[in-house]
Order: sequence, then C-alpha cells, then structure tokens
Amino acid sequence: MSVVQLNARTQVGFSASVLVSLTTGLLLAQQNPQVPAPSGATIRTETRVVLVDAVVTDKKGNYLRDLTVKDFKVWEDNKEQTITSFSFEANPSGPSNSQPRYIVLFFDNSTMDFAAQARAREAATKFIDSNAGPSRLMAIVNFGGALQIAQNFSSDAERLKNVVKGVKFASVSPNDNGPMSLGRAAADFAVRDVILAIRSLAKNLGTVPGRKSLILFTGGFPVPPEILPEVTATISTCNRSNVAIYPIDVRGLVTPNPVTPGRGPIGSLPPGAIFRNAAFAPGMAFAPQIRAPGNPGTPSPSPGRPAPSVPSPSTPPPGRGPTNPSNPTNPNNPSNPNNPSRPGNPGIGVSNPNLNPYGNVPFNQPRILIPKFPESSTTNQNIMYMLADGTGGFVIVNTNDLFGGLERIGKELNEFYLLGYTPPDSDDGSCHVLRVKVEHGATVRARTGYCSAKPKDLLAETPIEKVLETRAASQQAGNVAASMQAPYFYTSDNVARVNVAMEISPESLKFDKEKSKFHTVISILGVATRPDGSVGARFSDSLKLEFEDKKQVEAFKEHPYHYENQFDIASGNYTFKIVFSSGSESFGKLETPLKVDPFDGKQFTISPVAFSTKVRSVNHMDMSMDVALIEDRTPLVSRGLQIIPSGTNKFKSSDKAAMYVEVYDPLMVAPDPAKPLAVAVQIRVLDGKTGEQKSDTGLFRVALPDKGGAPTIPLGLQVPTDSLKPGNYRLELTAMDSAGGAARRFTDFVIE
Repeated sequence: MSVVQLNARTQVGFSASVLVSLTTGLLLAQQNPQVPAPSGATIRTETRVVLVDAVVTDKKGNYLRDLTVKDFKVWEDNKEQTITSFSFEANPSGPSNSQPRYIVLFFDNSTMDFAAQARAREAATKFIDSNAGPSRLMAIVNFGGALQIAQNFSSDAERLKNVVKGVKFASVSPNDNGPMSLGRAAADFAVRDVILAIRSLAKNLGTVPGRKSLILFTGGFPVPPEILPEVTATISTCNRSNVAIYPIDVRGLVTPNPVTPGRGPIGSLPPGAIFRNAAFAPGMAFAPQIRAPGNPGTPSPSPGRPAPSVPSPSTPPPGRGPTNPSNPTNPNNPSNPNNPSRPGNPGIGVSNPNLNPYGNVPFNQPRILIPKFPESSTTNQNIMYMLADGTGGFVIVNTNDLFGGLERIGKELNEFYLLGYTPPDSDDGSCHVLRVKVEHGATVRARTGYCSAKPKDLLAETPIEKVLETRAASQQAGNVAASMQAPYFYTSDNVARVNVAMEISPESLKFDKEKSKFHTVISILGVATRPDGSVGARFSDSLKLEFEDKKQVEAFKEHPYHYENQFDIASGNYTFKIVFSSGSESFGKLETPLKVDPFDGKQFTISPVAFSTKVRSVNHMDMSMDVALIEDRTPLVSRGLQIIPSGTNKFKSSDKAAMYVEVYDPLMVAPDPAKPLAVAVQIRVLDGKTGEQKSDTGLFRVALPDKGGAPTIPLGLQVPTDSLKPGNYRLELTAMDSAGGAARRFTDFVIE
C-alpha cells in the first residue's frame, strides 16, 4: 500500500495534513480500455489520510493534556468522520516528540516604523534567549519590499540574537543544524508583497518535517478585494506545508474603543485574554463565503463573533473596488496606462469576463479557506485574523507586552493532539472545510480546511504514462491537429517558468456514453529533454470532460479546446514535446525547440512574448484565480488584467490580439529615491518576408510596480493587428530604462 503525504495540516490549534492518493494502474486501465496494461505490471493500492493536529484549552486558556480519542469529533464539509489514529504530541512516546520544532521569526518591516521595529526585535531577542536550542530551531526573515533570509534555521541563540539586533552575518553558518536552506524563497522574483512572501516561504518549508510556527511581526494592512485570491492561496500553501501563522500587532494598544467585540471591556478580561485565541464556540464551523452547488449550507456565526467584513463585489471600499472610476487599477479610469480608450495607448482591453482558462472549478470553492474574522479597531488587523484563523495560529493584538505573547506561542509548540481520518473521495483540486470539537466546554482551535491540489506529474508510474512516453520517443506523427506556444518567464536566477498553451482540435476526441452522460479523459504528457537525451523537466495531466447529451458534445467540438500548464526549468537548450490522447488510437504530438537564455538578475532584459485574444479584469470573486494559485500556477496578470495565453500565433485582423511580456530591470530590486526610474517600450510590426515596417508605436512609458524588491515588470500590451492584411509578420519589441538599459525581442505571428 503506497501513501504520499502532502502536509496540509489543520489545527485545534490544529493542522490537517492531507495525504492524497495516487491513481492506481488498475483503475487507469479500466478508465482507458484502449490502453493495455503492461504484462507483469505491479498493481498498487493506495489510501487517503488527513492528519489533524489540535490544540485544546479550557475556559481559562489552560491546555488540556488528558484527553482521549473518544473526546474528539472531526467533520469534513459538515460530515462527521471516523478517527483512525490518535496521539498527544507532548507525550514523550509520541510519534513526533523526538522531532525538533521549527520557528520562523518574520519581520514585516514594510508596515512597521522604527519604534515598532525596535519593540518587536527587543521582544524577539528575549524569546530567542528563553526558547532557542537543539529541540527548537529558529530562522529569521525580513521583508521590506523584498524577502531577505537573514538567518536560516539554527539552534545558536547568540547568533540568532545578534541577527535580530541587526549585526551583520552571512545567512548560513557552518554550525547551523537545520535540515534545509530558505534561500530559494528569497530568490523568487514574484515576491513584492508580504502575502506573496509568506506563501513563497511556506512553500519552501514544505520539506521540513512536522509542524512549523511562523511568528509574523507586523503593523497589518488593509485587505482590498483584489488580493483575496492571494490570501486564499497563501492559506492553502501554509496548510499544505503545515505552517501555523501567529501574527503580532507590533503597534501595541491601538484600540480607541475600550470594548473588544464579543468580549466586553478590556479591563474585565481575565489574565492572558488579550492574546486573542482564534477559536470558535463549540459546534461552530467556518462557512463558505460562496456556496458551491450541493453545499449543505452555512452554519450561523457563533455568539460574539461577527460575520466577516470582506467587501462584497457590489460595494467595494472607496478607491479600491474594480468598478470605482477613481481606482487607478480600474481599466476604465482614463489615468490608467492600460485604459484601452486612452488615445494611442497599446494597453489591452477586456473581453469575456466570465472566461475560465483553467477548466473546471472545484466542486467545493477554494475561498472557504478564508475564515470569518471579527470586526477590529482597525482594518489593518483583518489580515492578521485571516492568516491566523486560516492556519491554526492565534493573533496577539492590543498589548504592549509582546514578549508575553511570544512566550504563549512558545508554550504551544508541543501542546497538540494528532488525529487522523480517511476522507471521502473527491476530485483533485477540490477544497474542504474542517471542524474539530471537544465536549465539556473545551475550546478547540483549527485551520479552516485544505485543498487537494493536483500533482504536477499526475500520471507518474501508470500504464497510460508508459504509452505516452513510447509515443513521444517514436518517429510516428500524431493524427490529432493541435497548436502550441511555450513562452517562458524568469522566476529566479537562471530558472524560468514555461507557460504551455495548446489549442486542440476536438473532432477526434472519443466520448463514451455512461449513465446517460458522455465522458472522455484526455491524458497529457510534456517532456523537455537536453541535447544528450536527459530530462530537464516534465509534467503529466489528466482532464475529465463530461456532457449531459450529444448536443452538448457537438457544441463542444465546434471550437478548439484550450489547455494550459506550467513547469519550471533551468536555463539551457531543450527540445520540448507534448503528447496527448483520449484513450483511442488517435493521439496528438507537438514538438518545439526551447531555449532558455541565461539570466542572473543583474542585466536588463525582456522575456519572450505570450500572445492572447482573451483578456479579463481580475475579479476577486472569480474562483478560477484561486484555483490557479492554489495549484501553484501563476496567472499572467498586469495592472489588474489577466492575459490568457493563446496556443497559437495565428490571428484574424478583426481579433483584439494582446500580448504579455515581462521586463527585467535590476534597478527595480533596490530603487534609488534620488534617481527615479523610468521604463519605456516600443512595438514595431515588420513584414515577415521583406522586413518592411508596417506599424510603429514609438517609445511609450510604462507603469512600474508599486513596490521594488524584484526586477520583474509585468506588461500587458495590444498587438496592432487591425490594419494588417493576411500574411506573415514579425513583431519587434524594444524596452529601455532611464539608466541606459536596453533589450529587444523578436516574435513571428500570422494574420489569416
């Protein structure tokens, strides 16, 4: 029996680690009868297990250590589950008691003034002195527009204290005894925001065993609707990596109102109650903000715990909502550089706002991971409650005793029960609400739930994978028409993310009728090989399509089927092949050279072009954005607009063609206020045969990201196709900055 663990833990303080099953070779052979299972194949059975670590306290906040499995009840999506494993982790004989605990001290300097930073670092120094040791390894991270790993995991208290105080050291010590380096997270070019920084860090913590605690020193910040997908994905990544977040509002006593919602005057609170436990009343469950079809309903909030104050799409906060004309990111705002009505602006327009480029949205919506949080004295605290409630930590607010709050966190590191259960079957990518209850008036703290993200190599070690590999290696051409584009975008030094987009002709896809519905499964394998034949990167996928009747199948076959995927690869020369089949003798095969140029982040350059005919506004209620981020895919977004990459470079002159590119300017990493940076681009269209110029935008200035810290400048631009006659063309894209940096990229396209 094989079990694969994805750490998506859920806490009472509680963590839910999700072990997602692999599809067996036997089942795949049944689903794809045209593909024979190889003789002698090993038949593997599998299991799905969710592990839940739970912190339980009495009404006074004291930890309860004498509970048994009979005291616990666990629900997934409002259905009670049978607990199959149980242990108390403070027990010396517990299964993970011998593991060290890992703590990350995360200083969000972007929201703290100097006085607040000083208070936070003084409290952290005391906390290190009383807690660091061989059984408690700590790392120190700074964020000030860019993620800095100041110190990797170490048990050296003196070294940790000196780093917190600002003494200059290398981030890795020869004496460090941590199991990993966090440097990869710091190199992520996409990290320009604290939410993205936490997600990148949590992803890198996934390989560290056991439960991790991230203590977030912050002044907080408002949560505009457009970043809710990022918050959802961050909570999901933390749950998958078993990271509990404990935010500390370093501003101290900021509440102007002496009454804390649901808890009476501050002066009447019992000792320690100012450390607000992210706990619910017995029987309460986090409720989805949007009900998916078939959702059994939304439990009412518990007494004293108000409904969430997440802005609705119809009433965005002033100056922030996508429909507010004064919002600078609103595409209809004349001051927005991407406003398509702005005279002479090649910025892109918006089409088909309901388009979902990623296929089916999970049955259970991912936004359920964002929990309810109480009204607070300032909207800056809402994000703290979201992260804490969503990951199983608690929030420390309205106190100047930061060290006291840290000590409470330190006491909790071993005080959790570990429960396991077998979850009901569900589709890959679906999200689920978790709830744990203990009787006798006990308080249970828990993460909101988990999402079972689809694996990157879904078909690994299956019969259909072997068939696709054989077809990829053979000289036989595919017999299903398709087209593909594979532009890439740098994510760190000499590492790029390849965005694969295909347009598949659906006529040859085979549909089987089963229980009055029509089904098909498209299996996909992508492999990038080096000149010596070794594999540089690969992915595999399985797409299930279902229609109610033959009429829907015929309508589906009227248009090409759009498919997207992404994979990371190092700089170098490759041949990229992609093979797909729907289980019959018909299959498709595409091949293209893939050259990823070297890039160390220090030179000015520009990415390849991703063409598109579909652009939409980023809507905070659109679940497809959440799905993409949860599955660790990066949508192509610029200034509030998402560009859907096309699988072809052929357009009609009537198409509103667009393109997505990234400019990489090293001066964006640490902008010099004394030398304001300006970046401009120029788009020229040349005849593909003669080189004659057909159009020229001239140099025009582009908007830069609000924050520095990374070299990436994402751009969404129009392709001037409306005046072109049918034929072959070459697009010349030039980028320059005010410091003398310059780069040029050529891309061919066709007007039909």
